[in-house]
Amino acid sequence: MAAPWRELTGLRRAAAAAARPPVPGRRCANELCLAPFHHRAPRQQQQEGRRRRQLRRGVKAVAAISEDLPRLAAPGTKGARAPEKVLMRAALTVRRKQKEDLKEALAGHLDALRDMVGLNVALELISTKIHPRTKKPMQSGQASIKDWCQKRGSKGEHVVYTAEFMVDSDFGEPGAITVANRHHREFFLESIVVEGGLLCGPVHFACNSWVQSTRELQAKRVFFSNKPYLPSETPPGLRDLRDKELKDLRGDGTGVRKLCDRIYDYATYNDLGNPDRGKEFIRPILGGEKIPYPRRCRTGRPPTDTSMLAENRVEKPHRIYVPRDEAFEELKQGAFSAGRLRAVLHTLIPSMIATISAETHNFQGFHHVDNLYKEGLRLKLGLQEHLFQKIPLVQKIQESSEGMLRYDTPSILSKDKFAWLRDDEFARQIVAGINPVNIERLTVFPPVSKLDPAIYGSPESSIKEADITCHLNGLTVQQAMDEAKLFILNYHDIYLPFLDRINAIEGRKAYATRTILFLTQVGTLKPIAIELSLPPSQPGQPRPSKVLTPPCDATTNWLWMLAKAHVSSNDAGVHQLVNHWYGFQN
Repeated sequence: MAAPWRELTGLRRAAAAAARPPVPGRRCANELCLAPFHHRAPRQQQQEGRRRRQLRRGVKAVAAISEDLPRLAAPGTKGARAPEKVLMRAALTVRRKQKEDLKEALAGHLDALRDMVGLNVALELISTKIHPRTKKPMQSGQASIKDWCQKRGSKGEHVVYTAEFMVDSDFGEPGAITVANRHHREFFLESIVVEGGLLCGPVHFACNSWVQSTRELQAKRVFFSNKPYLPSETPPGLRDLRDKELKDLRGDGTGVRKLCDRIYDYATYNDLGNPDRGKEFIRPILGGEKIPYPRRCRTGRPPTDTSMLAENRVEKPHRIYVPRDEAFEELKQGAFSAGRLRAVLHTLIPSMIATISAETHNFQGFHHVDNLYKEGLRLKLGLQEHLFQKIPLVQKIQESSEGMLRYDTPSILSKDKFAWLRDDEFARQIVAGINPVNIERLTVFPPVSKLDPAIYGSPESSIKEADITCHLNGLTVQQAMDEAKLFILNYHDIYLPFLDRINAIEGRKAYATRTILFLTQVGTLKPIAIELSLPPSQPGQPRPSKVLTPPCDATTNWLWMLAKAHVSSNDAGVHQLVNHWYGFQN
């Protein structure tokens, strides 16, 4: 038992070391083993003990949770000593801009130099716990990103930077992290992952936000972990931070907004006109107490010279204020600019053709619509074509017609060319298309209009129970409504007052539509009746209307297709003008 005991206590290694002559200026490798034989001051012994514990724990930065990192003490651990220091590591994912101009490139090099002298990006962890002595959230102390300068020239859209924190073992779970950007430029922070032997595992912070320089906004940015809490269950260490963040986002209704701000306070649309240019440029104010919507983000710009109720307009090239995180990102802005150019050309070319050519160029069949996705717009003008083609702009447009003037094929058509003909796809677009907010559960049958009957005739719909009973799988209309199987897409009241003016335009024809849909056993919707209505020729007279149901032959099939086209037209108009522009749903 003597040999193992001597090895366990280190006496054998100590004896061997004592037999060798000491080397001046060199510490003994077995100093920790010989610690019991040295008479050191108590403070020095504590420091040595701390170093020994860190060596045993293997404190070092790692990219993922591993056994090399110590775990934080679990709450309520018996025999807990004074808090020890534990290393935690944060990995920040930053998305770079795809294109940089000369000014941005120079600013980037300047930031790299500032980083080398200590003007860098500083982080600080905030615990969900309250410090028992200060009664404030526990904080880690600031830590700087280490490798910003070294990764300045790295390739790729995303760059991952690291930072390290030393926290007490009783720090608890990190619930928030602050970021102070002491560089000149803003940067887009996608996410932060904090690791380090946490009992809860890695903590993720989904940021997806621009972090402004402290030269622009002095306050630190705060990001919360992706762990949700009800207001009453928010940990005490995060309550004040969350309240402050909400107040900062709401704003106080004062000051002029800068493009780097993230403030979401709202104002009326009182900048649509420009009274300073003359009375003909005066526009009404949209939004207010009676009709609260639409609203826009408040900018704090001064009023015009001639009217205190109107706000100064922002003219190009100056940008309109949008909260920084809501502005189009670089990729989206590029796609939007390209789409805007294509939209202009898609409108410009038909207008030019209609102006110069005496012929009408309406669609003669569905194959003409299909050609928009295959060939794009073609400049075929008959006798005037040889003169028209000599215009340089037209030549350039013609050369690019294979790209710019060709419409993008909808993804559903790229998979199934005839998908748009089917009823199930028509119904799917109502709940999963661009405007899924107008479909409602049918609670009254037949549907009733809210328009004035003295002007628009009888309020009751022309759809009768006999029109739809055969499509209800043996149910009556009342049973189907009770089981929540009938739905309606109702554009009757919103379109009917405007149809006379719409149909007075040459080449235009529109109806006010009601569509009844049935929920099938497989969970899909099926259109079972469409009502097309026109306003009465005289106030109070019967309203012209026609009810169409799923077809039974070729003739009724194309009538049914035409009725669905009118419903889609109504749907697109309400989406753009009412739901999108006005910001509320009628």
